[in-house]
Amino acid sequence: MSVILVPFDFTEVANCAVDHAANIAKDLEIPVVLLHIINKDTRELLNVYKVTNELVNEKLQEKVDEFSNKYGVPFEYEAREGSIFSDIAEASEDHNAFLVVMGTHGRHGIQNLFGSYARRVITSSKIPFIVVQKRLYRPYKKIVTPLDDTLESRQKIKWAIYVSKLFDATIHLKVRSDKIDPIYPVKIRTILSKVEQLFKANDVKYIVDYKEDEDTGSKKFAEQVIEYAHSIDADLILIMTDPDHVNMFNFILKPEDEIMLFNDYEIPVMAINPRDLNFTYVGF
Repeated sequence: MSVILVPFDFTEVANCAVDHAANIAKDLEIPVVLLHIINKDTRELLNVYKVTNELVNEKLQEKVDEFSNKYGVPFEYEAREGSIFSDIAEASEDHNAFLVVMGTHGRHGIQNLFGSYARRVITSSKIPFIVVQKRLYRPYKKIVTPLDDTLESRQKIKWAIYVSKLFDATIHLKVRSDKIDPIYPVKIRTILSKVEQLFKANDVKYIVDYKEDEDTGSKKFAEQVIEYAHSIDADLILIMTDPDHVNMFNFILKPEDEIMLFNDYEIPVMAINPRDLNFTYVGF
């Protein structure tokens, strides 16, 4: 049976991640697993304050009971010693996780797990991540998906179809404009036409935001996406790690994706890694 995995360290943002995970799990009728990782620094701190493993487990069980009663969803926990950079990915495979929901303090967070190192955790796993800040859950009905002429964007459309079905959502395509490259408008129009055909064939609700002669000034595309998402009060932004840049250990998040991941409006972001999708859809 699949589960939703939540890296949990008893912080406010971890509780927010639990709120998102529990509501998703309720709709999907699957349990949530709290994963508490004790790394070297944490172990040293626990030793200083004479906190035993038994006490850690007791506190985690209290949270499991609290969240189970609050959300009406089965909760479990696992405490393991190791590294956040490898053990979250390993635990997601061990538990057959469908999704990881992780809280973050943002790009410059105080704690390693929920700060700028979050991107390393995300790219070490093949499992999709939803990254949240302090905004509590609300149904993911408006999902913004950036689109340009890259391979990454085209692969992401498969996921957009899947996610739209999963959450019964409307996909809001934010399409990058380019006033400098004379060939780009032709390319993006062709891509957009194919995407719309796929959405229609798969009964996906969608809205397109594309202005060929849009004056974006000095704003990066990621910043445009964030502002657009904020303007429509989006519930989720969908991004993808770069399929053109994969090393032997993990996938890569581009700098623009990191801007979206840690956006100032605290809009949750779903980060997906390139992999095959085990569901049926029309096209591709």
